[in-house]
Amino acid sequence: MKKLKIIKLTGYILLICFFSIKAVAQSYEIDASHVIKNDIKPINMKATNPQGQMLSVNNQYFEKDGKPWFPVMGEMHYNRVPYQSWEEEILKMKSAGLTIIATYIFWNEHELQKGVWDWKDNRDLRHFLELCKKHGMYVWLRIGPWSHGEQLNGGFPDWIAHMKGKRTNDPAYLAEVAKLFDQVSKQTNNQYFKSGGPIIGVQLENEYASGEQGHISTLKEMALNAGIQPVYWSVTGNTVFDDNKMEVIPLQGAYPYRGWEKGGGEATKDFLYGNDQWIMTDAIGKVYYDLSKFPKGLCEQGCGSQMTFRNRFVVEPEVVEAHLQNQIGRGMNLIGYYMFHGGTQTPGLEEPGLPLSYDFQAPVSEFGLIRPSYKFLKIHHNFINDFGSDLVQMQPVESANPVHDQTDTKDLRYIARVNNNSGFLFLCNTQVRMKMPDKQVALKIKLPGETISFPSFLLKGQTTATLPFNLKANGVLLKYATAQPFARINDGGHQTIFFQILPGVVPQFAIDASIKNTKSDGWIKKKEGNQIEFTQGTNNVIDFTDKNNNKITFVFLTRMEAENAWRGNIKGKQVLLITNADVVMDNDSIQLLQLNNPSFKLNIYPSGINAFAGKALRKNKKNPIFDEYDFVEQKISPLIKITKQNNKAIITLPKNLPRNIDDVILKTEYYGSSCDLIIQGKTVTDHLINGAPWNLGIKRFLGKDSLTLQIKEWDNNITGVPEELVKQIKSHGPSFEKIEILPLYSLQLKF
Repeated sequence: MKKLKIIKLTGYILLICFFSIKAVAQSYEIDASHVIKNDIKPINMKATNPQGQMLSVNNQYFEKDGKPWFPVMGEMHYNRVPYQSWEEEILKMKSAGLTIIATYIFWNEHELQKGVWDWKDNRDLRHFLELCKKHGMYVWLRIGPWSHGEQLNGGFPDWIAHMKGKRTNDPAYLAEVAKLFDQVSKQTNNQYFKSGGPIIGVQLENEYASGEQGHISTLKEMALNAGIQPVYWSVTGNTVFDDNKMEVIPLQGAYPYRGWEKGGGEATKDFLYGNDQWIMTDAIGKVYYDLSKFPKGLCEQGCGSQMTFRNRFVVEPEVVEAHLQNQIGRGMNLIGYYMFHGGTQTPGLEEPGLPLSYDFQAPVSEFGLIRPSYKFLKIHHNFINDFGSDLVQMQPVESANPVHDQTDTKDLRYIARVNNNSGFLFLCNTQVRMKMPDKQVALKIKLPGETISFPSFLLKGQTTATLPFNLKANGVLLKYATAQPFARINDGGHQTIFFQILPGVVPQFAIDASIKNTKSDGWIKKKEGNQIEFTQGTNNVIDFTDKNNNKITFVFLTRMEAENAWRGNIKGKQVLLITNADVVMDNDSIQLLQLNNPSFKLNIYPSGINAFAGKALRKNKKNPIFDEYDFVEQKISPLIKITKQNNKAIITLPKNLPRNIDDVILKTEYYGSSCDLIIQGKTVTDHLINGAPWNLGIKRFLGKDSLTLQIKEWDNNITGVPEELVKQIKSHGPSFEKIEILPLYSLQLKF
C-alpha cells in the first residue's frame, strides 16, 4: 500500500512538472496573412551552354533552365593550396554540397616583376578551372584589379600600389589594368559557361566604397573587350556603382567573428534576422543601391576568420551554423562563403602583421582536414539543395516585435519565409560571445484562410531550428513538423523526406487527413479535425500512400546522424550515406577518410542498390531501409620520428605513405605565442596559438628529409587568448606539451 502511494505521488509530480513546462512555454506568432509578393523583373544576364543548359537571374533569385535556383558558393584560393591537391580539395568542396567555387586572382601573384607573368604550378589558373569543370563545379572569379584577401598591397604589384591614380579611371592605371585583363582572358579562354566551361561569374574590384561611380562601368567594359564573358557580373555590396545601369549584382558580406576586432569581436546583431542587407554593425561600407532591384546574396559569408600576430580567437562551429541559418531566414538567395577552404600565403606576399598561414579556421583547413563546422554547415546545404527552388520564392516575414538587442537572451529570435500558404519558420537560440538559455516555445503562423499552431517544444541553447508548414510531398500535405527538413530524395513515384530531430525534442507532425494509407508502426497517431497528428514512439520511419498511389516516406535522423550524412548519386540513383568517416565523392567512386581509425562503417539509403559489387552488406538492424557495410583497413604506424629540443622539434619524414594512409596529422600542442614550420632554413607556414591544437598535415612535405617546428616566445601584446592559457604559457616557457602522430586512413570504393 505504501509502495502504491509512492507511485501515485511520483505520477502527480510528473504531471505537475509536465504542466509546469507547458505553463512557462512562451507563445510567439507571425502574421503572414497579407504577404505582398514582389514583382519578378528579369536582369539582363543570361547564357546557354553547348549542352542547352541555361543560367539567368531576376531581381529575386538566380535561375537554372528557367527554374528558381539557390546557389551555394565557397571560396578557395588556388594559389594558396598545393596544385597537387587541387582535385581532392575541389571534391571536398563538392561533397559539402557547394555548387560554385569562388577564387581571387591576385595580380601580384602572377606579375611579380613588371611585364613578367607566371601562370605555372600553383599559379596555373587554367588547370584549376579544368579540374572544376571535370567535377561539375561552377566558378566565380574575383578578378580585382584590387582584391585585398590579406594579400600584400591588396594584390597590387608594388609599382601599381605606388601609383597616384590607382583604383580610378586614370589612363596610366587603366593601361596597366588592360594588361592584367588580357592575361586573365588568355588563361580563361573557352572556360566560360557559354563555351561549355565552368566560369559563371566575375566580381569586379572589392569593397570599392569611396571611389568613382563610373569606375565599375569602365572595368566591366574593359573586361568584356578583353574577352572575359561570364553569365553574372558582381561587386561587393558596399561598392560605389550606378545601379540604374543594372550591369552588376551587388553581393554582401557578414562575419560572426571579426579578425579586425579585438579577440574576434563582441556579440553582434548578425543573429537577429535583421532585414538590412549589409548587416555588420560597423558598416564597412554603405549600401549604394536600391535593394529591390537585385537578388539578395552573399559573397563573403564568414565561416571562419583570419587571426593576426596580435589578435587571437577560436571560431565555434555552432556559431558559424547559426549565422548561416540567420542569413537563409532573412531572405538570402545565394550563399557565398569566405573562406570555405583555408590555405597558405606565398612567402613575401602576405599582408604585414599576418602569419603565412591562411587557415582562416575554415571548414576545410589549410591542410585539407574537415572541421566540425563543415558538417554543421552541410546540414543546411542539403536543405538548400533539395528545398531551395521553393525557398527562393518565399518572402521573409518578421514578427510584430522582433528582437533588436543582441544581448537579449530572454526573447526568441524568429522569422518566417512564406509563399502563398507554405513556408518555413526560422528560430535562433544562438548568439556569438553569449550563452543562450533553453526556451520552451509555442509557435503560430497566421496564413490566408488558416492559422497553424505548432506543439510546444524546448529549443535548446546554442541551437537553431528550421520548421516547415504546408510542405507538399507528392500527394501528402505536411501541415507542420517540430523537426527540421534535411534532405529530399525522389525515386520515380516515391519521395523520401529526411528530417533532423531537434536536440531534446520528440518529433511531432501533422498531415492532411485525405491520405490514402499510413504505415505508422511505432508512432502515436491522433485525428484532429481534418488532419492527423503523429508523435514519434519507437520507430524513426513512417510511410504514406497518397490518392494517386505514390509512396511517401518520412525518415527522422538524430543530430549526430545528420552531421554524418552525405548526399550523392550511386549507379544513377540519388542516395544518402551515413558514416562517421569524411566522404569525398567522385563520379564513379567514393573515398572514406577517418582519423586514427581503420574501421569504417557505412550506411546507404535506399537499400538494395548493391552499391559495391563483391562487398558484403547487410540490412541495418535499427534502420532496415539502409544497407550497411563494414570495412577494416590494416592498422599502420607511420615511420615518423620526432626529436624534441625545448622550443624546437625535428620531424623526420618517411619517403612515402602506405596505400591506405591519405595523410598523417601531427596534432601539436605547445606553449608559446606561435610556432613556425621550417624547411631548409625557410619558414613555409606557421600557427598562432589560440587554445586549439595545431593539426598539421605532412603529405605535402613528403620528399623532404625533415621538418622543424620552432616555438616563439610569448608576447604580452597578444589579445584574445584565454587568461588561464596565458598563465600556463608563461609558466612553462616556449615548449611542446605533446605531438601526437595520427594517420588519416583512406578507403577507396568503386561503384
